[in-house]
Amino acid sequence: MTTPTVPQDIYLRHEREWQMLRQAIAEKKPSVEEKQPIENLAPRRKVPLKEQHQ
Repeated sequence: MTTPTVPQDIYLRHEREWQMLRQAIAEKKPSVEEKQPIENLAPRRKVPLKEQHQ
């Protein structure tokens, strides 16, 4: 039994599409939101653990 393969024209078309996507992502300038640092999702401790658990 042989392994089914993708026709070459379809493979090449998809390769070109992926290449265009990779180029677009590489050339994309980050937006204002992306430039800002991501805040830590977990809240910071206000009291150290030693003092909190007495």
